[in-house]
Amino acid sequence: MALKRVLIVGAGLIGGSMGLALSRRMPHLDVDAMEVNAAYREQAAQLGAFRRVWHALDSAPSDYDLAVLAVPVDAAVHLLPRVRGKARWVMDVCSVKRPIVEAMDRVLAGSRGVPSHPMAGKAQPGPLGAEENLFEGRPWIFLDTHRPPAEIEELVRSLGARVVWVPDADHHDRRMADASHGIHLASQCAVLAAEMDPAAIAEVAGPAFWDVTRLASSPSEFWVQTLSANRDHVIAWLRRFESAARAFRAALEQNDAAEVRILLEEAKWRRARADDARNTN
Repeated sequence: MALKRVLIVGAGLIGGSMGLALSRRMPHLDVDAMEVNAAYREQAAQLGAFRRVWHALDSAPSDYDLAVLAVPVDAAVHLLPRVRGKARWVMDVCSVKRPIVEAMDRVLAGSRGVPSHPMAGKAQPGPLGAEENLFEGRPWIFLDTHRPPAEIEELVRSLGARVVWVPDADHHDRRMADASHGIHLASQCAVLAAEMDPAAIAEVAGPAFWDVTRLASSPSEFWVQTLSANRDHVIAWLRRFESAARAFRAALEQNDAAEVRILLEEAKWRRARADDARNTN
């Protein structure tokens, strides 16, 4: 199956960035978008990435080779029954996989559903934040249980992404609690734990504060949905986070410098292992 026509449902940051990259790197594709938000729709039309930007799914034709659900997971599950008639293949880019995989298995016939997740983003939402290079060198996760056809994998590689395989949806969501969802909460907690007035912090803060708290600027509505959809794995992560924080607190309360050093060195070693693996990949 050669891909010729692609519909991106949701022309926000991820959808807009996909449109930009595809239109410039795979110019033989006809790439359209569907966006219900009027402001986003106008901004998406100005990107120059889409042939057409539809205001509703019903307005779009039904002859696409691939439809990409670039919307939050709740919206993706809701839209799936209506999108299935628009394209031969349907791929999502949600950061939580279990709800959309369950919906795909229920709604789509055969192997037409492609669950996926690009590990890319930024704090600025919407088409105005779109970048052609957003996916460059970033992991793009697929599931062994729902392998895409070669043409879709090639499309993802054309975006500059690095394809990564995980066994199934639950494995993906458990990993996301460690690698993304929990980290976002740690960033929020760092802001909430600060005793100083934010303006006073800004006078004295160095890179550590700004680096750790950067994620607290992310859109709240997206994270409400994401954390709720992956709440069991996120709750398990929070318990581990609380345990680590208690270990540091206990060591400091006991003025146990040796234990503080052990904890710091363990964290440093784990970070180094992750960094080595990243550089190897």
